[in-house]
Amino acid sequence: MNCPLCLATRTTFFGTGTDFLFETTGKSFDLHSCHDCRCLFLDPMPGSEEIAGFYPKQYWWDASPGGVLRTLETKYRRLALADHVSFITRTARTTVPSGGARILDVGCGPATVLGLLKAKGFDVTGVDLSESAAEIAKRDYGIDVTVGSVQDAAFPSGEFDVVVLLHVLEHVPNPHEVLTEIFRILKPKGRIVLQVPNIDSLQFRLFGVRWYGLDVPRHLIDYSRSSVLRLLRSCGFVDERIRHFNLRDNAPALASSLFPGLDPVSRAVRLEGQNQKDSTLGSWWRRLVYLKLVIASYPFAAIEAALGRGATLMIEARKT
Repeated sequence: MNCPLCLATRTTFFGTGTDFLFETTGKSFDLHSCHDCRCLFLDPMPGSEEIAGFYPKQYWWDASPGGVLRTLETKYRRLALADHVSFITRTARTTVPSGGARILDVGCGPATVLGLLKAKGFDVTGVDLSESAAEIAKRDYGIDVTVGSVQDAAFPSGEFDVVVLLHVLEHVPNPHEVLTEIFRILKPKGRIVLQVPNIDSLQFRLFGVRWYGLDVPRHLIDYSRSSVLRLLRSCGFVDERIRHFNLRDNAPALASSLFPGLDPVSRAVRLEGQNQKDSTLGSWWRRLVYLKLVIASYPFAAIEAALGRGATLMIEARKT
């Protein structure tokens, strides 16, 4: 299989991974590395129906079950998204200094980020493949989310000032098509904000195929800094700002790589698949331990980001 990003034929077998996080499949998946653009990709690439089976129904965060623990987790998640919102807000205000930027979030999930941006007065819209995520977005934030891909949505040309893709590109087998469509629906001089896990990170060097950021097999293509910038430029974008650190993802990725059994989301999915339930006391204890691990991971996450080897890349790029 040629590289799905640059079509280069020089690729090397990197390793074999499994779905150790959610256990949706017992299959093993080979990852190959491209010599030219330095991305990783699954080879062979799974088909669309198989890919859909890799996503458990609990994949999206839902605060509706209620309870003290769920309320605290919801507050923490919103706090951890503060720097995402700050990054997007700065992009929106740079793009439309007078205010009122129209923002589309592709792969918005239950629209937590859009809800926070809506509270700041932006005109927000979402698109996501999940019907359940769209229902949560409508219920919790009053945001209408189009169900399907951004290509399926068929938005008018030049419709948006800013398009956001947070941890989306690694999930799609056709990133060129996605970015070409985003280029079309952006206004002249509009901007894109995207975030992807970074295989140039120190965490990836430490854990390899067992790194939480690879999320085998849901991540079809994994990006280095050079590969994602090459992709953006090939689709007509000019990168303007790159950040290697954020509160929500970098430290938790390290904690979940070290102790995947304590990751709250993956544990809940695995227990559901086994028709089991966690005891209230056990759930509280595990979440407290996991929170302490995340806090302890922040210094390492900050150091690797300062070295330009952060676990994620947040990029602002302008339409040329």
